[in-house]
Amino acid sequence: MEASGHSYVHLGGTGQSVQWTNNTGQPISFLNVRASIPDSASGGGVTGTLNLYVNGVFREELNLNSRQSWVYEGNYNTSDNQNSADGDPRVFWGESHTFVTGSPIPAGATFSLRKDSDNSASFYDVDSLDVENPPVPLTQPANSISITSCGAVPDNNPTNGAADSQSVDSRAAIQNCIDQAQQQGKILWIPQGTFYVKGTAGLNAQGITIAGAGMWYSTLCRDVPVPNSTPLAALFNLTSCTVRNLHIDANAVSRSTIGGDGGAMDTTGTGWLADGIWTQHTMSGFWASGTGGTVQNSRLTSIWADGINVNNVSLGADTGNNLTVTNNFVRGTGDDAIAINSVNYNTNSDGSKTYYNPMSNVTVSNNTSIAPWGGKGVGIYGGSGHHVKDNYISDTARYIGLGAGRFGVNGSDLLSATVTGNTVVRSGGNAYSQGQPALHIGNGGDGRNTGIVDKVTVIGNTVTDSLYDGIGFSTSTNTLLQDNTVSSPGRNGIAISPSFYPAPTGSATITGNTVTGLDPSASAFVNNSTGFVATLSDIHWPPAAPEGPYGGTPAAVPGTVQAENYDTGGQGVAYNVTSVNGNANSYRADGVDLDNTADAGGGHNLGWTSGGQWFRYTVDVATAGTYTLGLRVAAPSAVAGALHLSDASGTDLTGAVDLPATGDWQSWATVTTHVVLPAGRQILTLNQDTGGWNINYLAFAAGSGSPQATLTVSPGSLTFADQAVNTTSAAQTVTVTNSGTATASITGVTAGSDFARTSTCGTSLAAGANCTVSVTFRPTASGTRTLTLTGNQSNNPTTVALSGTGTDTTGTNLAAGKPTSESSHTGVYPSSNVTDSDQGSYWESANNTFPQWVQVDLGSARSASRVVLQLPAAWGARSQALTLSGSADCTTFTTLKSSAVYTFDPNTKNTVTLTFPAATQRYFRVTITANDGWLAGQVSEFQIWAS
Repeated sequence: MEASGHSYVHLGGTGQSVQWTNNTGQPISFLNVRASIPDSASGGGVTGTLNLYVNGVFREELNLNSRQSWVYEGNYNTSDNQNSADGDPRVFWGESHTFVTGSPIPAGATFSLRKDSDNSASFYDVDSLDVENPPVPLTQPANSISITSCGAVPDNNPTNGAADSQSVDSRAAIQNCIDQAQQQGKILWIPQGTFYVKGTAGLNAQGITIAGAGMWYSTLCRDVPVPNSTPLAALFNLTSCTVRNLHIDANAVSRSTIGGDGGAMDTTGTGWLADGIWTQHTMSGFWASGTGGTVQNSRLTSIWADGINVNNVSLGADTGNNLTVTNNFVRGTGDDAIAINSVNYNTNSDGSKTYYNPMSNVTVSNNTSIAPWGGKGVGIYGGSGHHVKDNYISDTARYIGLGAGRFGVNGSDLLSATVTGNTVVRSGGNAYSQGQPALHIGNGGDGRNTGIVDKVTVIGNTVTDSLYDGIGFSTSTNTLLQDNTVSSPGRNGIAISPSFYPAPTGSATITGNTVTGLDPSASAFVNNSTGFVATLSDIHWPPAAPEGPYGGTPAAVPGTVQAENYDTGGQGVAYNVTSVNGNANSYRADGVDLDNTADAGGGHNLGWTSGGQWFRYTVDVATAGTYTLGLRVAAPSAVAGALHLSDASGTDLTGAVDLPATGDWQSWATVTTHVVLPAGRQILTLNQDTGGWNINYLAFAAGSGSPQATLTVSPGSLTFADQAVNTTSAAQTVTVTNSGTATASITGVTAGSDFARTSTCGTSLAAGANCTVSVTFRPTASGTRTLTLTGNQSNNPTTVALSGTGTDTTGTNLAAGKPTSESSHTGVYPSSNVTDSDQGSYWESANNTFPQWVQVDLGSARSASRVVLQLPAAWGARSQALTLSGSADCTTFTTLKSSAVYTFDPNTKNTVTLTFPAATQRYFRVTITANDGWLAGQVSEFQIWAS
């Protein structure tokens, strides 16, 4: 996925080659190879050669290396780890360039790269070969000072991915020349050759022109000893300067301080210009603010972070207006290839905030952005009046191709932008399992679903072969989407509120757009939001497909109906969801709320359940009669009245089905009920009445034997943990269901000792019906009791185990060691960490999606008036927007502490205390809607105290 074209040539055996013909009409004297060779066994890379042939005759060995590629993410999203043992490799491609030895390759000639026996790497993956015939070197201009006159020494020894250890440090000499040029009003000249700037300090200049002999000839190479612990300034820190015709390189081996990674050129001021700069292996290519500046005619390849980031913060500025990025080539960046990055504020180390002026009138035009492996092709983040036009964007590895929104909770709102004439190819991706669209408008994703995105005009763009949805909307208003073409999308053509990009509100005018090449199960247009108003006209796409069975054939009954195989037809037809979620929606083009299941047999399950949602299934019933229905479900906590099954007319076939606590979202159990079905093809609807559970499948088995009553209880046991002695607990409810085929006669419902009960069961319970028994606990001592139901049922007596402990709660953290649940978690940071009494471990939610929540189950309703939240003590300061709520049943929550922003400060051990009027609740939940320190919700300790 990191290759341009999402494809490459693999040379794995001796004699294998890839060949081209020079059809450029001119000689080729310069080659740039983008290729991948293996990492070393322990990480850190190797070197190798690959042979060049011209017209079948060996010409030379080309030097390749993997020293500045192959990083390993392991269990976390990072790009600073070269330890191969951690697994999950990324950054496969490196680039090497050279002038062709001997005469140039003539027009019409063939040339090839071949793996011969003297080429030692086990394989050579070739992504692309750039060819050109550069102009002759420029000569030193008049009124200039050459850096060699100040003592700078060129070093032209080939290094192949590493600095020359014998080179001379020219930093002081170059800075001396810069100072002279500023004093004398002269041009700083950098002649042919490679000049090393060693260490962590950069070069500073103001108000001068810096010029070289050409990007193929004059090189400044940064050499930082690694591992490095000193934060790096950029190589160039420039104010109101003009820089032309240079190559900038570095020995950085990862995106981090430890890897020696610093920026190439940080720029601010007025009227600045960067023209004809080729940058490689730096943190960023251009990090630029100010007024009236331009980046043009430049190349950025194998950049660890952003290629070109124009912003309003570089070098202490607060403004970014009338900036231009035009006619640049960017490939293989570890973050956005090109970004307009308007920052609203940054949080300082003392918790205060520095605010900046929103950016305006930035133009990004005629650029090529290819194969960013860690970001977008073009990102528009906040500000107003921007123009993004006539750019070519392709082959994002896992993110949006072109996005118009805002960045993070501290980004500026986007109040207007025009996006026209861009081509977006093979873009989007599955970062964070989100199924990201190729072109996106709204505050989702990097905007973390906050802030305003308004008046974005998107006209005449072409989106081809998107990996998921072609065009996606999250919350945004007054968008004009006009005369765009979406061809062969991987999922839907145009999608409002796709997975992980919620749009609870918004508006757009969608007119004159064309969608072609749809997958049969996908939709040209889908609106998953009831609050986003889309006005459609002059549409050019096929009508929506009618409802039908997934895969074209109804599921057989008796048999198993997989929950993920709901009917086709889309929102409001085959399913109804209030928001689109899911980690495995790529299973099907119209996938919603799907997750990878850990249940036996693998596959997918349906999750993110919520009251009022439903999914329809077309089945073919072999024989009319009573069927035993086995529902394969998972639920962290018991859910009363979770679901029911209905027929096409809406008739309830099962009654309310209660689900027991299985302990986790991926701990599975089978709940049994019965349905009576007619023979033949029919549609069954799985109605979600109360959320909090997952379902893997519905198994229908033909009934047999004489009718009999069978009582099932949910849950099968009640625990009243840590109830204060001589106080009465909140009631817990047991649902009793007659899962048999005959009426049950109930002769007794009893509970023992310090447990009391009330019952709605009466003396009989019809087949398929249910009743409830409510139990309270007033402890005088601890012990185990039993709730007993007697009658004519086949499993008489039916029992529920009762247990409880009387305690003195003074000075006790009620949450210590208690079970937890969460909206989501990342990697090895589950919610169980928040009650383990270890401040160093923590819960972290899925990235880029808010709101997120984490909650503690005290086991029974307890009185509390104080909650203490912590983050790891060594972390830096950050602020999170928090709401505290409580619930007796994990369904209806009451706000205990309204939403507010709380700062976690290492000076106070990253501890936040929430006090509130005493409330008796079983479940305490913290909901996080923003975090300015990371792109997820984070809590290490969640303590609950009575006082």
